[in-house]
Amino acid sequence: MSESNGTQARAFIEQSVQFLNEHNVIDYYQSPLPCAIDERLDGIVQAFMVASPEKREAFLTALTHDHRSLFGIYSHRAATLAVRQEAPDLLRQGLAASVIANDVIPDRRRVEVVWALFHHCARKLNVNPVDLFEATAVYAKPDLAAQMIAFSKQGINLRTYGWRELKTDAGIQYKFEW
Repeated sequence: MSESNGTQARAFIEQSVQFLNEHNVIDYYQSPLPCAIDERLDGIVQAFMVASPEKREAFLTALTHDHRSLFGIYSHRAATLAVRQEAPDLLRQGLAASVIANDVIPDRRRVEVVWALFHHCARKLNVNPVDLFEATAVYAKPDLAAQMIAFSKQGINLRTYGWRELKTDAGIQYKFEW
C-alpha cells in the first residue's frame, strides 16, 4: 500500500465516520425513500466493495454500534429500492451493507431475518440467491461468509421470517412485523 493510497483510505474512513456521526437510526428510518442519506451510503458501500480486504477491515474497525445500525437500515432500504427500480446491483450493495452492519453481531440478533429479505428480493429480480450471496460473502469474515452461503441454499419464505410485502403508492415496501 503506497503512502498516498493509505492517506486516501484514512481520509475516506474519517469522512465516512464524520458523516455517520451526523445521523441517527430513528431519523434515517423515518426519512422518505430514497433520500440524500441513501445516496451518500450508496457511495460508502460502493467504496467498501472495491477496497482491499485490509482497507475494508480498517473501515469496519472504525465503526461504532450506531454506525453499523445505520448500515442495517440502509440495507433494508436498498433491498426495497432494488425491487422498485429493478436494480440487481443495488440489491448486492444492500447485502454488502448488511455485512457491514453485522460485522459484530449482538447477542440474540438473528441475522437470517435480514437475509430472508434479500433472498426474497433476489427471486423477485430473477437473480439466483446463491449467486447473490456467494458474490457478496467475499466482503464478510469467514464464519459469516459460510453462514451466508449456507443460508442462500435454503428455500425461504418471507413470512416465516416476519416480513410482509406491501404494495403502496410509492411501490413495493417490506415491513417487519415481529
